[in-house]
Amino acid sequence: MDPAVVAGEPQPRPAVVLDVFEGPLDLLLHLVREEKVSIWDIPIVRICDQYHEALGRMERLDLEIAGEYLVYAAWLLLIKSRMLLPRHEGEEKDPRQELVERLVEYEKVKAAAAELAGLAELRRGVEAVRCAAPDAPTEVELDLEEVDVLALAGALRAVMERHLREHPAAMELAPIRFSVREKIVELFELISRQRSFPLLSHLLTRPDRLEGVTFLLAALELVRLGTATAHQRAPFAEIYLTPTGVALPMDALVDG
Repeated sequence: MDPAVVAGEPQPRPAVVLDVFEGPLDLLLHLVREEKVSIWDIPIVRICDQYHEALGRMERLDLEIAGEYLVYAAWLLLIKSRMLLPRHEGEEKDPRQELVERLVEYEKVKAAAAELAGLAELRRGVEAVRCAAPDAPTEVELDLEEVDVLALAGALRAVMERHLREHPAAMELAPIRFSVREKIVELFELISRQRSFPLLSHLLTRPDRLEGVTFLLAALELVRLGTATAHQRAPFAEIYLTPTGVALPMDALVDG
């Protein structure tokens, strides 16, 4: 007989490793993953039995069982009983729906917590790098009598030439200006040649936007002077200018 038993010394229990879970939802999520099934189609009978087996292992190991684990155990039994009952048409929603929704939300929170933990671990691995301040340059006293003035002037000229090459002067372009008076005369001649002149189509052919704006102002002046009328068959359609037969009063033209 073992002398340890004779002496009444307690024998060491075999080491049992039990997964640590952060709560009943964590345990349920682990069981669903072990079954390799979709979280939206939980085999509630098997999961319920496995949950109670895990709960039993915790009790046999003298672990403190929180009340929340027991609440979920009772809830699983209720869902299991409802799933085993025959279903009728028009019956209420799936008994597993609320459990599934809680598991989905818990999985999202757990993934976010894991990501934050990874960021914290990454920050702990980053060390601040301290750069030593450069030593102050040593001042050198120059003897002005030893300075070659011609060499100094040549160096200055070379620096200035290099600066001009690398920093050329900005190119200035004179702005293109269009006279409203000139465009009034030009547009009046165009509409006089045909009964109905398409204004918008003509503006789209102008290569310069400022010229198109000037043409539009000229058209408004022609309408104001009574030498042309503007009409449109439908909203956002083409605008046509039609001559009225009134001569163009040159003395009343704006000059801009």
